Amino acid sequence: MASKVRVGSAQQELPFGVRLRRGKWKLSPDLRRMLLASGILLLGLIFYVWQHIQVVRFGYQVERLRAERVTLVQEGKTLNVELGRLRSLMRVEDLARRELGMVNPVPGQVILLKDPREGG
Repeated sequence: MASKVRVGSAQQELPFGVRLRRGKWKLSPDLRRMLLASGILLLGLIFYVWQHIQVVRFGYQVERLRAERVTLVQEGKTLNVELGRLRSLMRVEDLARRELGMVNPVPGQVILLKDPREGG
């Protein structure tokens, strides 16, 4: 039920619970409580929606990081296999022969020296 208030010569309709006093709007205590409760509920709803959005966003981020981790673990395994292949003595010997022109020593080219720390 709206109340009618005379302002000057014109009548003005005001919503339920609102009163006009000396040119200022004044809310009734019931309307004030209702607005406060609505505001609190609205803030709670906004917080709930924000929190849900964050959970979903972090879920996607976790899945992306898991997939990236799987890729990096596989890449690490591939690199370890490659490292083992590159350190292979057969490969090093083959490179020494082909690229550096090295050959096995012939008898007499190698002279073994005694270790002075052995004492003998």
